[in-house]
Amino acid sequence: MSMKAPMEKPESVTSIYTNQNLTGESPEKVEYRWPPDLYTEAVDMASISFLIYEFGLLIDIARKENGLIGLSDFKNDTDGERRSFSPEEVLDLVQNNIETLRKNYPKKFKEGQALTNLQNLIEKANQSDLERPLTLQEFDDNYQRHEMVYGITKDDINKRISVVFRGTENKLAFKTNWLSNVDLRKVTADLPQALEGVVHKIHLHSGFYNYIFSKTMDEKDDPTNRKYDVILKDCKILLEQNPGYKLYVTGHSLGAALSTIFAFYVACDEDIPKPVTCINFASPRVGSKNFRTATQWLEKRKMLRLLRFVNQNDSITTVPFFKYHHVGIGVRLYGSEEEPTIKYTGKGGCFCERFSQIWNNSIIANLNLSYDHKSYMTRIEKDKAALEKLDLNDLYKIYHPKD
Repeated sequence: MSMKAPMEKPESVTSIYTNQNLTGESPEKVEYRWPPDLYTEAVDMASISFLIYEFGLLIDIARKENGLIGLSDFKNDTDGERRSFSPEEVLDLVQNNIETLRKNYPKKFKEGQALTNLQNLIEKANQSDLERPLTLQEFDDNYQRHEMVYGITKDDINKRISVVFRGTENKLAFKTNWLSNVDLRKVTADLPQALEGVVHKIHLHSGFYNYIFSKTMDEKDDPTNRKYDVILKDCKILLEQNPGYKLYVTGHSLGAALSTIFAFYVACDEDIPKPVTCINFASPRVGSKNFRTATQWLEKRKMLRLLRFVNQNDSITTVPFFKYHHVGIGVRLYGSEEEPTIKYTGKGGCFCERFSQIWNNSIIANLNLSYDHKSYMTRIEKDKAALEKLDLNDLYKIYHPKD
């Protein structure tokens, strides 16, 4: 099922957030103010994705250059490491080390997108009366050649904890991500207890799945610890410290694939408030038809909200292409004046519509080997008026009306 942006959008942006458990019972209800529209949610998630991306470049340079100007100022008296950074503090680090950053990453820091994104986050934070309302709480790239890179942010304005997965950032980023995305190998994945009886088993892309569920390489960790367990523990601590907050997950390209899988599993954890929201960009396909069925079961029960932004002609979003399926609500963005189109995966339609969907999702129709985060922000801004007419919760009422 696909659609164009509606002409009008309901005025109310406040809904009752139900802290559901896996049995469907609702022991308590807390009023939660959702973001007013898709544009706001998209920009918020894209902005923190850039924040993690930029912070990762800073840490990478700190290793190469044996330190950064100003980084030693961010210490505390407990473990010698400051565990949170605000956008303003990250911007200070960038500006203090801009020549070094431009020398190592000339394209990324000469175009100005990195600085613009940080300034936008600072402006948003300054509109609040809260102290340090936006912070990067966790960041892990210690074993980035073998493990995923991720960060966790806390947003006191929107009462949100967000997990951000980043794609590989090195000279082989394009090659390694592309080869990983086209790899057709699947693995029979662990089936969460919540989904027993819904599907018999699920299959996921072996590379993406192993990124999430491989054992950690940190010798200080429990030898049975998986990367998923480490991230989940961090999330639970932050959610316990901040009652009433929601969990969001995001990422771009490889990071988008990881965000889809992580959100799927964490939505099945009875200790995580529901629904979990995953909003990602340029996601490849990650799983089998049964995985899609299981995802839709979670969506229908308001345990998971999943939104994918896809640029027209982005080849990454078309692979793997054999017996792999997209999940969630897809928003296709165009470089022309055409407004975004909305499609919910797995919903039928006439033959012409199904053929159009197959063609739009084919690698031939989307052949483009560029590797560009910035183009998503550009198209989201272009489509601001259309996206402001859409609301994710309202879309789910269309695709999953009450029985």
